[in-house]
Order: sequence, then structure tokens, then C-alpha cells
Amino acid sequence: MLDGVAALAWVEFSHWTTHKMGTFRDQFTFALSGGRSFWLGVGLNGPGGLNTGRARLEFNPNKVGQCRELRWVYNLCFDACGAKPFPVSLRRWDLAVDLPGERGEFELLKDGRLYEELRRSASDRTQYLGKRNSPGRCKLYNKTLESNLSIPVTRLELTLDGVACGADDVRSLWPKVLRVPRVVQMGAEWFGLNDTDRFILRTLWQQPERLEELGRRKRDKLAPLVAAGGVVEFDDAAFLRCLEELGGWMKRRRECDPPGYGGRWENAE
Repeated sequence: MLDGVAALAWVEFSHWTTHKMGTFRDQFTFALSGGRSFWLGVGLNGPGGLNTGRARLEFNPNKVGQCRELRWVYNLCFDACGAKPFPVSLRRWDLAVDLPGERGEFELLKDGRLYEELRRSASDRTQYLGKRNSPGRCKLYNKTLESNLSIPVTRLELTLDGVACGADDVRSLWPKVLRVPRVVQMGAEWFGLNDTDRFILRTLWQQPERLEELGRRKRDKLAPLVAAGGVVEFDDAAFLRCLEELGGWMKRRRECDPPGYGGRWENAE
């Protein structure tokens, strides 16, 4: 594996070694155009010494999936362990869901998982649920601010197991994210909302069928706000499309000749 990486003279990368327990001895960061990159670790530092049978490749397929450098490194990994019964396994992956709207319009609700929050302002706010780098970890943040986008986007990220990631598995980990109408955020004085109304609204966004339990006057008052807000639902069809794409990364990538030294090749497809 190391010999194969060293032979990629046309790929720009940095290399360092570490002996820290639980990390990979040889680590590589491959630099691509536009500030993009991906990472490779070879040889796991374990309690019994160096395990040369372990390697890990981490990348964002949306950013570098079509880059030739990744294809070559991926195939090096694939071929190096191809003789084993299960040559390649997906250990962990992040499902990203982009929600149209400003960050202040969404709120990640606490549940039984560990809760953390980093807040600089109403728009620069990141909420977390779950243990870091573990399945079930959720993150809700301002994607517009993070990526300097021209449109308002809030991103929900959910870390998933590479094996137990069927629709039912993910649905059990899916967090409750409320969409809060801006009129409610700003006080909604013209709706005449009091603290009790706000409490009822939060319940109705999660259980809209309970609107019928209210009296007519209260129902007429809150119905427009119930319709404007609600809970972000899990989309089965969209998730199945993600799984189909994910399945493609369990196979060897398409072969292609390397460019000349110092050359670049991207988006050939």
C-alpha cells in the first residue's frame, strides 16, 4: 500500500507518522484544487504493536468523489485487501440533509442523547446530539455561514453505522428538528401569543393531529402557525437513493490512465 502511494508522483500529498495508540502509523492528506482534500491512514497502532492489515480512507464523495486522485488511492486500498473474504467495508458515514431556510427557523430538540451547543448568535448556532464520531451523532448548523452560500440553508448531519444503516435503523436515530416560523421567533405580538400559546404550539408541531382537541377560538388562532411550522420528516425515498450511491463505493472504481507528472484530471465523466 505504501509503495503504491509513493509511486503516485503526479499526486500532491503530505505524509507524517505517529505512534499514538489507536491511530494509524502512516497518515496522508491529499491536496486537491479548490481547497479540497481527503485522508488515508495505513497501519493501526494497537496494544499488540503495529497492525499492517488495517487502513482507513476518509473522504467526502460530494466534494472529491469524481477526482482522479481519489480513484487511484481508492483502488490501491481495494486491491491491497482484495484477497480477503470482505475486501472493503464501510465503517461510518455522514448523512447530510440541507433544509431551505435560515438557521433561526430550526431547532434541534433534546432527547436521551448527550446534548451540546455552540452559540455565537441566533444565526451562528450549532447544536449537537450524541457521542462524537459515533452512530447517532447529530449536528444542526448554519450551512450558509459555513460555506459562504448566497441562499439560506440549514444543514442537519447524522453519523451512521456502515452496516446497520437501513431505513428502519436510521429512522430510530432520526432527531426531532422543529421548523419555527419567523413570526413566532419575533414575538408574534400581532397574533397575541402568550407563553401558554407557545407551549401548545411546540406540542402541536410535533403532534399536529391534537389541534382538534382545542376549542374553536384557540384552534382558529393557532392553526395558521401550526401549518407554517412542524417537524422535519425522514424522507424514505431520498434515503434509499443515498444507499444506492453508497453501494457504488463498495466496488472498484473505473480505471483510467494517469496524467503526466504535475497534471490534473477532474470531472471526466
